[in-house]
Amino acid sequence: MKTENQESIYTLHDEGDNATLIANVARLYFNERDRIADVTYGKGAFWTKVPDGQYIIVGSDIKTGIDFRCLPYSDNTFHHSVIDPPYARISSLKNMVTCYGTSRFNTHQDILEMYHGGLAELKRVTKKGGYILVKCQDEVEGRRQKYTHIELMNMAVQEYDLYPKDLFIFKNRKTPKTKTPQHHARKNHSYLWVFQV
Repeated sequence: MKTENQESIYTLHDEGDNATLIANVARLYFNERDRIADVTYGKGAFWTKVPDGQYIIVGSDIKTGIDFRCLPYSDNTFHHSVIDPPYARISSLKNMVTCYGTSRFNTHQDILEMYHGGLAELKRVTKKGGYILVKCQDEVEGRRQKYTHIELMNMAVQEYDLYPKDLFIFKNRKTPKTKTPQHHARKNHSYLWVFQV
């Protein structure tokens, strides 16, 4: 339950982990016992700093046979939903990427198409007024900047009539490797969008 006497929550999260970020966002936007679809649940790492039983988390992912682009849930089933897909063309996510029916995402457009399918389904299963949390990261393709967080906002607003309620910036704990010579600054942060249905 939200209270008035807790610490302030800021857009920049430069300490802690994804679980800390999610706990803060949940404290700001979710109510006790809300039903939440986490469609890229994995091992449930997002929810490790949320007290047991505070929310009803329904976790699924591609490894359990549920693709977030084709969810088995009825319309308007959940108060909120969460998606954290493989969001860049990087080799460290090879095993996860393979689960989505491809050996790799070859283009930035492949990444956007994955989000497109996910947003369509999450809007369908999330109740009016609820929130869709979307994790993403910008990338560089062919030495050109791809501002994924802006592209996702445009997609959410223009194609799905979602309201961009909030945007959180999460500083990565690991320093990314750099190639020499550099042509762009390395991405050492990701984003968490909060879209309202």
